[in-house]
Amino acid sequence: MGKIKILLVDDDEMIRIYFRDVVWIHGLDRQYDLEVTSSLEKAEEMVRNPKTRPHILFLDLVVPVKEGERSVSTPEASFDLLKKIKEDPELRDIKVVIFSAHGEKSFQDEAKRLGAAGYLKKDESMPRDLIAFMEKLCKKP
Repeated sequence: MGKIKILLVDDDEMIRIYFRDVVWIHGLDRQYDLEVTSSLEKAEEMVRNPKTRPHILFLDLVVPVKEGERSVSTPEASFDLLKKIKEDPELRDIKVVIFSAHGEKSFQDEAKRLGAAGYLKKDESMPRDLIAFMEKLCKKP
């Protein structure tokens, strides 16, 4: 297997920069191919395309989505993407990690129920934690 593909979905540009920096500073760009997007729609396109499909998906829980003329930010859209991935036989092997500022137990329970491989709280996840978690996910069958 070549590089491990990782996709980060987060509407916060600073988080996207932080993730890229963690991978680059720690020399992990030889091991991981990191893509980032701020759009759930783009993420779903990438997940469904075998050429861009990630092995690991870090998914922010609250990403704005268009509803008519306005944008709304609720966890339902991210949970819906997680559910679609885990219910699709071609996609279910993607390891989805919720990476969110929201640490409510109800959100963590729902993520687990839907098949998330993990739940990381943004303000509690230091670079070493992210690296260790990525490596742990890569070792699981």
